[in-house]
Amino acid sequence: MKEVLKVEDLEVGIPTEDGFANIVNGVSFSLEKGKTLGIVGESGCGKSMTSLSLMGLLPPAVSYRSGSISLKEKDLTKLPKNDWRKLRGKDIAMIFQEPMTSLNPVYTIGSQIVELILNHEKMSKKEAYKRALKMLQLVGIPRAEEVLHEYPHQLSGGMRQRVMIAMALSCDPEVLVADEPTTALDVTIQAQILELMKSLQKELDMSIILITHDLGVVAETCDRVVVMYAGEVVEESGVEELFENPKHPYTKGLLASLPDIDEEKEYLSSIPGTVPSPTEMPKGCRFAARCEFAHERCSESPPTIPVNEQSSAKCWLYAEKESESFVKGGV
Repeated sequence: MKEVLKVEDLEVGIPTEDGFANIVNGVSFSLEKGKTLGIVGESGCGKSMTSLSLMGLLPPAVSYRSGSISLKEKDLTKLPKNDWRKLRGKDIAMIFQEPMTSLNPVYTIGSQIVELILNHEKMSKKEAYKRALKMLQLVGIPRAEEVLHEYPHQLSGGMRQRVMIAMALSCDPEVLVADEPTTALDVTIQAQILELMKSLQKELDMSIILITHDLGVVAETCDRVVVMYAGEVVEESGVEELFENPKHPYTKGLLASLPDIDEEKEYLSSIPGTVPSPTEMPKGCRFAARCEFAHERCSESPPTIPVNEQSSAKCWLYAEKESESFVKGGV
């Protein structure tokens, strides 16, 4: 399959008194044409900062340190601001988790979509309005002609999210980054939005990066999954392989914490401790303090080990032959 986006050894962080603190540390993954890649993990694990890195939308205090983000043979980390503006919305677009804060409250829905189209496409304002109307109809918004002239506050949360999807797709991007696109919505609307994204992906042959903490969403929509912890990729796998045979202890902990409708439990399983802050990262394996299988070697940072054709894990348990007993024992 053709790769449309490739991230290699990406490091993003903030300068501190004690040096550079990496929020995203050595992250690598690739996205294939027409596929969906899920990025999962707890709050504070670096998912959203990774997505903002892909869009060139890092906060002022945060900067790229090293690594590359390749899209159409361009390294996006080296782009000047003006080039980012040409690229963003045209080649790579983003849906944010809260559309009410992403849409401008003082402009109509139509004017906001039209502005984006005119920034990237050579067409008249009349033609841009026709495309905006077509996009609203494509994402299933009823009475689309009226919605063009309405303001964000006049729409429900689900309709605003559909508007955000319409806006993101209005210039036919190759890559769509969806950062927790259903978090602010109720369960019924969540299902509608996810189904909409899946159908649009097939229709437009689009590639999607889905950032989420919801493993149920991952199971429904993704082809491959990247699991992040403390700014690092700790496991990458095909979606079926991840749920049937997770490799990293952190991934196992996440899956064990899911409620099971067929099993009665007084308490849900949980991973002890919390994600360390970027300025207080431990040396060695960043998950060791919370891992029941931690041993002396974990004082060194583990490499990323290919476990099989589908999966890799950043864990010492897969690096040495003497670790086989740990692996067979359920890590």
